[in-house]
Amino acid sequence: MSQQPRKTRPDVPGVVAGTVLAGGATIWMLTENGALQSDDLGVTSALLLVTAGLLGLAASRRG
Repeated sequence: MSQQPRKTRPDVPGVVAGTVLAGGATIWMLTENGALQSDDLGVTSALLLVTAGLLGLAASRRG
C-alpha cells in the first residue's frame, strides 16, 4: 500500500506579513540612507500593500 504525499496549504498570512515587513524594512533603509524622500512614502507604501495583496492572492490560489 503506497502513501500519497500530503498536500500542504500555503501560509497566506505569513506570505503577506513577510512581504509587508520586508518592504517596510526596505523603505526605512532607503529613507535613512537618503535614497527615498519623505514625499515619496505615500506612493511607496501603497505599492508595498498592493504587492503584498497580490502575493497573498497568488499564494491562496496555489493551494
